[in-house]
Amino acid sequence: MEDACMSGSSTITTLLDMFGARLSGELAFSVSLHGGVRADHPLANEIAATLDGKVASLPYPRRQDVLWVTLAPTAGELRRAIEDLRCWVLPSFGWESAPSILSEGGTAGQMGALLLAHSPPGYFRWHSHLADIHHVIARLATMRAVIARAPARQSQLRPTLEMLRRQFTLGLATGDRNTALQAINEIDQRQLDTASNVLSMRIRLAAGFGDDQAIVNHPQLDDLLSIRVPQRVVESVLLAHHAVFLADHEAAGNIEAALAAYLPLYGRLAGLAGHPADGADTAVVRMATYDAALAEDVGRLHALADRFPDDKVVAAIASSHPALGAQPISEPGAPAVLKTETQSVEGPFIEAVETPVTEGETHKVAPVPVTEAPALPLDWSDVPTLVATDAHEFLAAFLQRAMLMPDVCDPGDGEFVIELFTDSDIIADTKKRAAAEQVLTTVIDAYVCEERFPRRERLRLYQAVLDIWSSSRTMSTDPIDGQLLLTIADALLRLDGRLESIAATAIARWWEARPVRSRLSWLGEALELLTEQSTAQDYLGLWYAGAGLTKADHEGFSVADRHLWYRLGRRLGLDVATTHEALGGNWLPPQSADDPLLAAGFKKIAIVSLNERAAREAASQIEDRTHAHVVLVTDHAAGEGTASATTADVILFVWGATKHAVYRAFDKVRDRLEYVQGTGSASIVRALERRVRGAGTEM
Repeated sequence: MEDACMSGSSTITTLLDMFGARLSGELAFSVSLHGGVRADHPLANEIAATLDGKVASLPYPRRQDVLWVTLAPTAGELRRAIEDLRCWVLPSFGWESAPSILSEGGTAGQMGALLLAHSPPGYFRWHSHLADIHHVIARLATMRAVIARAPARQSQLRPTLEMLRRQFTLGLATGDRNTALQAINEIDQRQLDTASNVLSMRIRLAAGFGDDQAIVNHPQLDDLLSIRVPQRVVESVLLAHHAVFLADHEAAGNIEAALAAYLPLYGRLAGLAGHPADGADTAVVRMATYDAALAEDVGRLHALADRFPDDKVVAAIASSHPALGAQPISEPGAPAVLKTETQSVEGPFIEAVETPVTEGETHKVAPVPVTEAPALPLDWSDVPTLVATDAHEFLAAFLQRAMLMPDVCDPGDGEFVIELFTDSDIIADTKKRAAAEQVLTTVIDAYVCEERFPRRERLRLYQAVLDIWSSSRTMSTDPIDGQLLLTIADALLRLDGRLESIAATAIARWWEARPVRSRLSWLGEALELLTEQSTAQDYLGLWYAGAGLTKADHEGFSVADRHLWYRLGRRLGLDVATTHEALGGNWLPPQSADDPLLAAGFKKIAIVSLNERAAREAASQIEDRTHAHVVLVTDHAAGEGTASATTADVILFVWGATKHAVYRAFDKVRDRLEYVQGTGSASIVRALERRVRGAGTEM
């Protein structure tokens, strides 16, 4: 190690002496001869920065001008240095070379090799007139002094309620629990929305990640259920109570015990299940059956038995309550107790709307009863007209109704989304564009964040959303926007493999709009998704585009990312040597005793995912790095696999590739669950790395 350090120091000294030998008069210097330069030397700051491995600019006088070379240890620092030079020096006192940045393959000779050794991502070349060299040096010194005194940049932007709602929606849609929770907490802390709306968001978040106990034990749940709430919140409450109090009795075949367990819940849940739709969750149907039995509503009970003849629990309860003569069957539109719109599709609008408050208010605006229902649009196709005509009240009312009853407000093929974002008048108007964005957020919230996503009957809607999202949000710098694109693309491929070209077009459009280093992890996940579904080599161009950036600057790449990019190259048909060369040398890191995953001391790790190929690849990497036993769980429901997983030190739960029923198997081991955002192998390994970092181990 000491020899390597000495060699590096000698290389820097040699490089500096080459520049010093070209200078004359007071600018000349020799680091090797004098061991450094005087503190008052005009280039002292640049020479010191070079010796310290920091950003520096050095002059190389020629017959006709001065060639300047700017060095930097990383690509990011080089980009910032170029931006600074363009503010302070260029083009007023100099001009850029063509090409201005030289990297490996574009240089020759000893000096070029030394420059790249000291500035691996490449170096920036620019010029000044010979007569201006002292003035340029003074400008560089001033620039360095001012930048050193600049305070750390802090953003004062505070997101609006609509921005936070979008953040919550995208977090829920992509399985990013922390992002969704941050949005809820900020809305609550700043009092941007009503307490009931915030609580509804907390219930949905808990349901989305299978935390049934958090729902049934919430101290404000009864208050929430006393007012009108969205259908999905009601279903979440019913599913949570069923899982916690009734599911075990049903599994044991003890229906009497299940009825007895429902009895203390009746006061809280009466009337919530009402008349479930034909495609309703089995648990919701059974909760409706328990409710009808305790209410002694024999007509409704036998109507449920007739509609769901294959459900043994419903049949058993109905058989124990024989029909009484010609007792009329309750109509679906008029349940005994009505707490939510989920039981009725007749009413044209909700009776009261809770209005969010603006920031700074200390009181809540009371809901105002609607005595005459406005003439609302009957379906989503009328929404573009509402946006175009600035019909804000009617639009807000319809979107509220869609959130309350998403299935009743059928979105069809999503053509209205395309119409909204291709209308030049809407896109050009700031307020109308904001309204269109609100509509899109509502669509994602209602039809992507639902438990049954993806649904085959919504396939055309998903295509429309993917098309608009991949074209309207391409310049986004928020990683969660790209993750949503992958979530929808994955849904399309799972539902219909023939849609590969549509998914690939959206992914290519997203990358080509901003082909930057910060999107490399996203591109790797996208390529893994596409190559899972295809053996074609059509994606080699995208791989080479990403590989070029990794070759220029691979600092900060995790072990998981290195394995992913190497494996993708091999999967796309490249041999080992070609893959390594494209990525910039021997790409795969050697096994290290300092690997934080090994130091964590895991004995058993479980991966829960229906994407078996990605799970197996992740398991192979994790076994190599941890020496732990890794078990895969690909079950659709709780069983032997989930039982084995509960004994693991950590359970990597792939949120986007599991069934909701599997959640309930891990109720007692929530502290060992680590949610995986994404479905690829790299996402799984990164989740484990995140777990170790969170436990206090430095990655």
